Amino acid sequence: MNPLEQELRRWLESQPWYQWFQNFKYRKNNKNSGKSKPVKPFLQWMKWLLIVYLVLIVINFFNGTLVLDLSLNAFGVLLVFFIVSVVVSVLLNYKPARIGAIGAVVLYLALMAYSSPLFNYQSHRNLIGEIKEVSFTEQMDYIDLEQVPIIDEALADKLADKKLGDIPSLGSQVRVGSMSLQNVNGQLYYVAPLEHTSLLKWLFNQTTPGYVKVSATDVDDVELVTELNEKPIKLKYLEDSYLLSNVRIAAFLRDLWKGHEDYTFEIDDDGNPFWVVTRYDTGVGIEEKSAIGATLIDAQTGKSKIYNVKNLPDWVDRVEPVDNIDRYIRKWGELVHGVLNFTDKDKLTTTYGMTIIYNEGSCYYYTGITSVGQDESLVGFTLTDTRTRETTMYRTSGATELAAMASAEGKVQQYGYEANLPYLLNVDGQATYFMTLKDASGLVKQYALVNVASYTNVAVGHDLADALSEYRKILTSSGQSFVGEGEGLALEEITGVVARIGVVIAEDMTYYDIMLENDNRCFTVSTDISRVAALTQPGDSIRIGFYPGNQGGNINAAEFENLTIGS
Repeated sequence: MNPLEQELRRWLESQPWYQWFQNFKYRKNNKNSGKSKPVKPFLQWMKWLLIVYLVLIVINFFNGTLVLDLSLNAFGVLLVFFIVSVVVSVLLNYKPARIGAIGAVVLYLALMAYSSPLFNYQSHRNLIGEIKEVSFTEQMDYIDLEQVPIIDEALADKLADKKLGDIPSLGSQVRVGSMSLQNVNGQLYYVAPLEHTSLLKWLFNQTTPGYVKVSATDVDDVELVTELNEKPIKLKYLEDSYLLSNVRIAAFLRDLWKGHEDYTFEIDDDGNPFWVVTRYDTGVGIEEKSAIGATLIDAQTGKSKIYNVKNLPDWVDRVEPVDNIDRYIRKWGELVHGVLNFTDKDKLTTTYGMTIIYNEGSCYYYTGITSVGQDESLVGFTLTDTRTRETTMYRTSGATELAAMASAEGKVQQYGYEANLPYLLNVDGQATYFMTLKDASGLVKQYALVNVASYTNVAVGHDLADALSEYRKILTSSGQSFVGEGEGLALEEITGVVARIGVVIAEDMTYYDIMLENDNRCFTVSTDISRVAALTQPGDSIRIGFYPGNQGGNINAAEFENLTIGS
């Protein structure tokens, strides 16, 4: 042995755990004979099961299959092989083991080089799949006031904690787990399991008594769910549970051959609690991974079922982890001409943050796209289906999320409110940032709407309806309120007799609010649309043209004609 190996061996022999390991291998069979014999086989199996429990979970973190097929998990296998080979070679001076260890390292380095973007940039860039470009109004629903999430995750956490604090005996035993936004029977809720507060609580209780639902649209709708079908809920499989009831270990033991990540607590449309665990395999060599489906684990019974992306139940909102999608889109934008594009030609990158939005019941990741080196200039944005990874690009110039947040905060700078990360809406065919404005204690005080194309067009209100009404007036006065028929919106018309008319003067613009007989909607006509509106009186017959999607609050008129006096 060389001096280094000798020193390493002396160090190993001096360690208490090494002595324990040597004593564990053999035990005295006869005190008088002094002879020893191997321990019983089941003790050896227990040792290896412990190693599997402690080590393979970590190996599984790297990726995909346990087969050496260029998956990230191959690195985990090679890493263990390398460690074992070095230990054997040091302890036994067994040169073939050292040769095998060197071979493992060389193989890993070769796989790493082959998998890197330097040699395989197209595969990395194509991880997100084909990105198609469509009109914003063709895919995004118009604003629905009933489904705009006015509560963010931070506020939902506070509301859930407050609900839990209403039952002191419960709050001392459990805590609210991680919140996840999801669509439950067409309504948006934040849902979180009740988790154990400590190891001792888990030892004595084993289960927790339910989960918390917080409406994303109504601050008064907070529910602590402890029963289903008149039966108490007992959540056993949790992130803060231990041993076999820990959800990460449970997912590993139920599906040994694929990687797992993104453990999301979701409920089905009947309120039954599940863990949705993303399954992934190799993406690009040993450097990337790709979601292939999900393992659904019943949080009470532990029963599981494996699904691919195509046969997932409809109530499952997300399979693709947000970090993966953000990384894929960055690679798509930054590797447009490979790694050696030092001039940053045609490079794009994502803006700050990635949010979840819902459209027509489907869940999407939203992120802005900007040129590399640009701080506040948007070149477009993407929507990525959280189940299928299908991504759509909307090319448009405008403000980034941070710029829009700063613009909204400037509107109420006297109060010192802070804006949360925006939510993307379609207001009258215009891409619009919606955000809440919160005080220092985190309470929502006002709501803001900021136009993506022109972030100086900002409207705030004490509720969403007020902010929306003000925003539409701003769009009308700036000529942005409506898109043309070429953008996919057809003008609708209505004729009727004026029942009521009122005048509103705001920011050097005059607006006329008109209600027709037998119609409870309110149509707003600015003097930019028609000066004849100022001469209109109850009893006059009129024609109003407007674009669809304006059914909530006041409806901005695109055309106005007084049929009684002419226009």
